[in-house]
Amino acid sequence: MIDDILTAYDWFDHAEGLKYVETHRDEHRTCGHWLFLPGDISAFHKVSNNEEFCLIHLGRILVHVLDPDGAHHVLRLGADLAAGERPVVTVPIDYWQAAEMPEGTPFALGTNVCAPAFSYEEFAIARREDLLRDFPDHTDLIIRLTRDD
Repeated sequence: MIDDILTAYDWFDHAEGLKYVETHRDEHRTCGHWLFLPGDISAFHKVSNNEEFCLIHLGRILVHVLDPDGAHHVLRLGADLAAGERPVVTVPIDYWQAAEMPEGTPFALGTNVCAPAFSYEEFAIARREDLLRDFPDHTDLIIRLTRDD
């Protein structure tokens, strides 16, 4: 199955650390698929012009969100509703977010939808030292889900 997914689209390595392909763009919204393979993370980042809607198709993802008050929330993206997973989650505008697969998940395929349309001018990858300064209570999480500067 993973070979079919890999050959179905013209994936590129996104700056966050996973594979991505944009599938739709117009003046109102963008839509694209993301693919996590073993060892992939989505490093802490934020989008300052829209909410991100994340939908899961295969696998499961833990979406980590740091709100402006410093609280850490884990959004469980998956299809096991009884286990607290949800097939769609939303990350608010300008919140730091990162994602990883839970242990034992071989891969994960999903979709992000942004409205208004996603723009790299409104996108920022976190600098580890800045997040550690701003969110000192979450050191282990930040170190695990950021890239060295």
